[in-house]
Amino acid sequence: MDLADMPENLIQLLRSGGTLGEAYGGMTPQDRGSIYRMGYVLYEQGRYRDAFKLFSALVIQDHRDHRYLFALGSTCQMLGHYNDALQHYMNAAAANADDPRPIFHAAQCLIALKHFPVAIESLEMVIEFCPDPQSALHIRSKALLQGLRAKTKQQGVQDEHH
Repeated sequence: MDLADMPENLIQLLRSGGTLGEAYGGMTPQDRGSIYRMGYVLYEQGRYRDAFKLFSALVIQDHRDHRYLFALGSTCQMLGHYNDALQHYMNAAAANADDPRPIFHAAQCLIALKHFPVAIESLEMVIEFCPDPQSALHIRSKALLQGLRAKTKQQGVQDEHH
């Protein structure tokens, strides 16, 4: 491949569903699995900055894998980078529409950013699409939604008095 053609070739590869890892002789699936496991251990240990680096590398290698996107979103959320976390959660949700967890965690970020109406819509979506009403995710979503509705109602009353 001629260097002058590389940017256009890269654009075409990405448009056709390829990844940067494929373009530049990326890691093997086994390498990515090992890095993912290491990142998970670091995350569990509360070493979010270190986990961030590994999960970022994985997303660069394969931006289509919802697990990598979700892990990077979770790490960003734990670092307090809520806008970045939202982006990764939405990409994870788009990559795997059957998993409502990214939307739940996006709602948590929206709450932290005080975007309450969108957080409420997100939680309603999680409840609607969560397959098991007895699951922890469904129960947590309902509880968070109730608390958020009460908070926004209370704030609405307070705002009327100011």
